[in-house]
This record gives sequence, C-alpha cells and structure tokens, in this order.
Amino acid sequence: MSSYLNKTIPVLLALPLAMLFGCALQAPPDSASLRDQAVPALERQRTWANTAEAGAPADDWLASFDDAELRRLVREAIAHNGDLRLAAVRVEQAQALVAIQSSGLLPSAGVKARAGHSETQFLSIGASWEIDLWGRIRAQSRAAKSQYAATVDEYLWAQRVVAATTARAWFKLIQSAKLEDRQRQAAAVQEQLVQIAERRVAIGVAPDTEPVEAKNALRTQVDALRKAELTSSQAAQALELLLGRYPAGEISDGVAKLELPAMPAAPQAGLPASLVDRRPDLTAAAYRVAAAFDLKQSAEAARLPSISISAAITGIRSDVLLLNQAGTPIKGLHGAIFAPLFTGGELKARADYYSAEQKAAMIAYGNSALQALGEVEAGLRAESSLADRTRQLQDRVDESQVLVQREEARVSIGASDPRGVLKARQTLLAAEMDLINVRGDHLNQRIALLLALGGDWNRKARESA
Repeated sequence: MSSYLNKTIPVLLALPLAMLFGCALQAPPDSASLRDQAVPALERQRTWANTAEAGAPADDWLASFDDAELRRLVREAIAHNGDLRLAAVRVEQAQALVAIQSSGLLPSAGVKARAGHSETQFLSIGASWEIDLWGRIRAQSRAAKSQYAATVDEYLWAQRVVAATTARAWFKLIQSAKLEDRQRQAAAVQEQLVQIAERRVAIGVAPDTEPVEAKNALRTQVDALRKAELTSSQAAQALELLLGRYPAGEISDGVAKLELPAMPAAPQAGLPASLVDRRPDLTAAAYRVAAAFDLKQSAEAARLPSISISAAITGIRSDVLLLNQAGTPIKGLHGAIFAPLFTGGELKARADYYSAEQKAAMIAYGNSALQALGEVEAGLRAESSLADRTRQLQDRVDESQVLVQREEARVSIGASDPRGVLKARQTLLAAEMDLINVRGDHLNQRIALLLALGGDWNRKARESA
C-alpha cells in the first residue's frame, strides 16, 4: 500500500502543472474597448448636448426632497416590493451557479461498496479529475462569475428603480389629491354661480338661458371632479402595490393637506462617457458581454480533446478461489483522452450559438447605453423647460390672487356683484391646478433624471452593502 502511494502521490502533485501549460484564456473586452465598440457615438460627444451642472452625480438624492414620509415609504418598498424579492432570488441562483460551474476545476471523489449475502463484497475509493488543458472549465467558471456580478448589479439597479418609482408615485398621489381638492372647490364655485343665475332670472334681470348655461358648466366641473377622484384613487392604489400592501386606496387619507416639496437645486451630471461605468444596469450589461465572451471560449474548447485522470483503491472479499488468491487491495491510476470526431455538428453549432450570443450581448449593451444617454439628455432638456413654465405659472397664480382680492374689495363697497369674485376665483383655481400639474411634472422629471444619472437613492445603504 505504501509503495503504491509513494508512486501515486508525485503523479497527483504534478497534475496541476499540466494546467499551467494549458491554453491561457483570452480576457473579455475592458470597459474602454467595450464602449468604443458598442457605443461609437460617445467618441464624438464629449459633453452633454443640453445644459448640465458640472461635477460628478451625488448619491443620497432622496434626501434632497426633505420629505420624511417619502423616505419611510421608500424603505418600506425596498423591504416588501415583490419585484425586488424576485431579483434577490435571482442573485442567489447566480451565486449557486458559480459554485456549480467552478466545481469542475477540482477533483471529484467517491466511495462505492457492496456487502450482504453474496459471494463477493467490495469497497472502492476513487477520484477523478479532468485536466482543463484548453480552458473549457475555467471559461465556464469565469462566465458564471460574470453572470453573478451582472445579477448583483441588476438587483442594485432594481432597488434604485423601486426607490425612484415610489418617489414618483408618492408625488403623483399628492398632486392628484391637490388637484381633486381644487376641482372640488371649482365645482362648489360653479354651484354658487348657478344659484345666482336662478335668482337673477327670478327677479327678471337675466334671460332664462343664463341658468341653463351655468348648469351645463356645473356638469362639466362635476365630470372633471369625478375624473380627479378616480385619478387620485388609482394613484393611491399604485403606490400601495409598490409598497407590497393590499391596494385598498387607504394611503390617500389626509394627503390633500400635504404640499409638493420644493424643487431641489439642479443635480450634477458628470460626463457622458462616465455614465456607462456608473449605472448598475449598464455595468450589468457589460458583465453579460463578458459572460457571453467566456461561454464562446468554453464552447470552442469543447471541440478539442479532453484529458482526465482517475485513481482508485479497491478492497475485495470473495469466496471465489481465484479472487482469494489475488492480492488486495487493488490499486489503479489511469489516464484517458477523449477526442470528439463526429457529433452531428453539435459542437460547432454550440460554438456558433455562443458566438452569436456574444454579438447579441454587445448590441444589447450598446442599445442600453444609448437609451441611458437619451434619458439623461431628455431629463436635462426638460429641466430648463419645466423650470421656466413653473415661473410663468407662479406669476399667473400671483396675479390671479391679486384679481380676487380686488374683486372682493369692489364687492365690499358695492361696485361689483358677487359673480365677479366667483369668476375670479375660478380663474385662480384653474391657474393653481396648472401650477400643481407643472410642479408635479417637474418633480417626476427630476426623479427620472436622478435615476438616469446613476446616483444611489441612499448613501448609507450603499456604504453598508
């Protein structure tokens, strides 16, 4: 037994040297070369086409809105959102796949035995190892690691999307609730105008058509109110679904009393070329390219001969005379080579498949990068437009408030009838609703821009990750 081990151990220790002389794997394209190949337009666009703040995008953008309830809702969504739970499971799957694909780099060992009422009983302990001469197993292992890294980044991106979507849904709920409140006020004002028109007809100072026109206008206002109520209810249900709650619409209680937050200062945008290295969805796409690159190498290596080594020690006990005379245990060290000669074209087709898969991953990366750049440019363009509209509509609201005050003063001295005040209030309510809409649109666009720029919603969460 000892002599067998003395012969076998040096052989087993020498086996790793065979891998050192095997073919080295080619490295997948690095970030710069991948960007040059997949997004050549970046070479000609060094800066953003629209006006942007200089400096690298900052994390913790959620805190810039100074809304404690929003931060609480985002934490709830991160903890309970169903899509995020599914993404977390995908990370676990990818981590297990790394272990599966890397297991072939190590020898495998096992025990086989037979005992009982039989003429022969045996116990065999064996080990086998495929020498990864051409890098097939190493390429599979490295591809699995890239896929795992991609899944982790996709999970991080999913977290940011959920945080941004929750913020947008929260602001949409406040916006809808405030529009519903203003629309209810507008309907109430129109109802007063109907009552005044009926009194005017009764005293003979107005034609019979005046109340009819006023009632038609009231029906229009009531219809708009019903639409606003439905929109508010749907906004509440959408937010509850994001939070993992039952969509009963109960979250809208008391929201009408809240105000939309003030718009934070414009965010820093960095440079277009740095975006692809910053956004987790784009780094995930880059990892997918690397995985496809290695799977192609693995498929090409599978067309070459494979070498495996196995060793076994077997002890036999038997009533058969011939075996009793044989020496036990039986030792063996074997080497095997397998060279595929004909597989019906499977191996070549598999290599062709992963070659096409690599091309597809490269195209998908380029498409995602261009879409991300487009999202940033659209957000930057919307910033200036919505900021200007907000200023214009705020001036309109301020002027409408002055007109209401003047009409109220004229009514108080008998220089005008109440209709002038009510119509001025309708004008003010319409201006306020327009301002609420544009402020809501601006907040929605700002969150979309912050997400597109790749900053994290919470610096503390990132530091603890």
